[in-house]
Amino acid sequence: MALLRPSELARVWELHPKTVYLWIREGRLPAIKTPGAQYRVRTDDARAYCEKNNLPMPRGVARPAGTVAAIRKPGAVQRALVKACKARGTAIVTWPSALEGLLAVAGEEPDVVAIDARCADVKLPDALRALRKNPKTARIPVIVYDAIAKPHSLVRLGASSVAPRGDADEAVRIVLETLEATAGASARRGRG
Repeated sequence: MALLRPSELARVWELHPKTVYLWIREGRLPAIKTPGAQYRVRTDDARAYCEKNNLPMPRGVARPAGTVAAIRKPGAVQRALVKACKARGTAIVTWPSALEGLLAVAGEEPDVVAIDARCADVKLPDALRALRKNPKTARIPVIVYDAIAKPHSLVRLGASSVAPRGDADEAVRIVLETLEATAGASARRGRG
């Protein structure tokens, strides 16, 4: 669950930050207090408050944030991905074991799967084939990161995109752009 700063809400609502802090202290806008004595507003509370008071919704609150499944032991890319997803209000689920992650992905059906090319317990080509053969996961975009193999061979096996080894920013960019594209496609299908 993402948390929003009162100053972020004030900027979106075009109010002075002190007004938002006043609403929090009066109890009109639910918020939590961090260990550092700072207020944070849960996205669900911000959404409800916006709907109730006819206020514009912050970007991360207004649209579905999506879900990312990251498979592999924590590393630089996964830490950057977790940080970026939390900042945008996107749910991220991580599994250190590729086998556990692949089994969970089939049951949970996230919007995007990010898998480390160096997963040790399952061969990457086998993981990609398994994701593409399962009807529940066949359409889920799969981003392979920290890859040293040639991208075209991974794409041929079922990867949507490939980020090179050691480029955490590129991996995060690809995952978030793919998430935006899948959210846009879902919204267009829903309207059609």
